[in-house]
Amino acid sequence: MDDVTRVAAKREIDESLMLSTFSMRRIGLSFDEALTAGAYFRQKLIFIASVCGIFAHVFSELVNIILTFYNSPRVEDVVPLLHTFGYGALSIAKVFVLWYKNKVFGELIDELASIWPMPPIDEDALIVKKKSVAALRISHRWYFGVNVAGVWFYNVTPIVIYFYQLWQGHDAQIGFVWVSWYPFDKNEPIAHVAVYLFEIFAGVTCVWIMVSSDLLFSGMASHIALLLRILQRRLESLGTTDKTDDEDYEDIRSNIKLHQRLMSYCSNLEDAFSLVNLINIVMSSINICCVVFVIVLLEPIMAVSNKLFLGSALIQVGSMCWYADDIFHANENIAAAICNTNWYKMSPRCRRALLFFIARCQKPIAFTAMKFTNISLVTYSSILTRSYSYFALLYTMYNDR
Repeated sequence: MDDVTRVAAKREIDESLMLSTFSMRRIGLSFDEALTAGAYFRQKLIFIASVCGIFAHVFSELVNIILTFYNSPRVEDVVPLLHTFGYGALSIAKVFVLWYKNKVFGELIDELASIWPMPPIDEDALIVKKKSVAALRISHRWYFGVNVAGVWFYNVTPIVIYFYQLWQGHDAQIGFVWVSWYPFDKNEPIAHVAVYLFEIFAGVTCVWIMVSSDLLFSGMASHIALLLRILQRRLESLGTTDKTDDEDYEDIRSNIKLHQRLMSYCSNLEDAFSLVNLINIVMSSINICCVVFVIVLLEPIMAVSNKLFLGSALIQVGSMCWYADDIFHANENIAAAICNTNWYKMSPRCRRALLFFIARCQKPIAFTAMKFTNISLVTYSSILTRSYSYFALLYTMYNDR
């Protein structure tokens, strides 16, 4: 691939990850080097402020959970605090990965550009590419919209409640976005405004972190599955044209090399996200269970915000499992595509190369949670099952109090 084509491919990939990179810039991270010293220091200042804000927010929520459990260890008092704390804790893990692996992600995007399908490509490959990119764009917009709408529903709910109470003729006071502990009287006028603004900042920052990490993972995983499906089409067309034995052999070799690069690429991406995936799987069941408990039994005023939180949690872990499952099955289909070629018309040398290729495909391409388990739609089903089990337990404890 020449430099001009590679630049065009990089541009297409950047466009597909546009919402992820947009969210990353909101927390002071980028795959591109800052062009000026001012831009560099501004970027670092935003990142430091974001990280400090998230840590302070999560710490204040943790202290509040501990104090609440100590003073009133009832299910209805403690459970409503857990899902927002879990969201913040997951954000800390993800921002650490985004910062620590920033250069790795940049290199992976550059590497992806070198194998990205660019013209001239056949019609089938072009259709697969367009459908995959279009579907990814729609899913990214939905996920981005649900998360942003959710956090702003949380942010404006205290103000809406305040004006509603005034309209009803009651004594009204603006509340707070999150239920957190502070080492001062947060009801003082100046402190009240400062805490409210801080909680808005912390909530929005959590969303930028989650969106940037999740869309980066799903985007890059989607592109791997896209390239595997295009490879499948290329393999199915082997032996269907009048080519010489040497030409067929070179086609097989190039396809094997592409598959090896995709396996290596997926392995590097898996290493970068493995820790986050583990934390995600462990915490998702708890977050989903707690927010469903709150929606069903508690806090009808926060129903819209909590429902958007639930939708975001379901989409987030669902998309992770979907794209991991898509890659797993796309790689499985490679071996089937080889068997569907006109291998019986090829020379013994080509047949041996295809046998080697089939053997390579027996090693699955899969994302894992720190090697504990492969991530797939079965994992998603297990998460939902555990969430229901936890909810049933909490429901029993709530009714038996």
